[in-house]
Amino acid sequence: MRTYLILLIAVCVYLPFSNTLAQTYFTKDASISFYSQTPLEEIEALNEKAVSILNFDENSIQFSVLMKGFHFKNALMQTHFNENYIESDKYPKASFASTAMDLTNISLTEDGDYVAPVSGILTVRSKEKEISTEAIISVNDGKISGKASFTVSPDDFEIEIPSLVKGKIAKEIEVKVTANYQLYEKS
Repeated sequence: MRTYLILLIAVCVYLPFSNTLAQTYFTKDASISFYSQTPLEEIEALNEKAVSILNFDENSIQFSVLMKGFHFKNALMQTHFNENYIESDKYPKASFASTAMDLTNISLTEDGDYVAPVSGILTVRSKEKEISTEAIISVNDGKISGKASFTVSPDDFEIEIPSLVKGKIAKEIEVKVTANYQLYEKS
């Protein structure tokens, strides 16, 4: 009986200090957008079908997105993006995998916005680029969401821009990511 009482006290003492109740979250409808602005042209695209896993046990996050899922306001831009620049048939996916992420300050039991430094490898067209940024992980009534932004250059992924349109595509392209996560339950 004494052993059970000690165990119960230990659990009651530990539980309020536990950062996380559930450790792995996922989504199949994360949103990734990119934006390029020059004096000649604004280019914006959105993909709302990215897959992401946020793992508190491993302090990690991963994203994967189909390149043909990006939608543009102008259909011709979308065609050029897929056929000429990204070559989506040859390189159908882009991905991000964190190499370092700090989720230790996030309490899944307390509502709030938490800053989580993250570094990782962004892979586009089989070319890798190290990305470092800060993610904002939000906890609201037990629901987890995240957002981050960073910039990339077409040169980072050896995307050749023809001289005829070089002035229409920014040297630095802003990328924004947002995700609303659900608890991942293994079946």
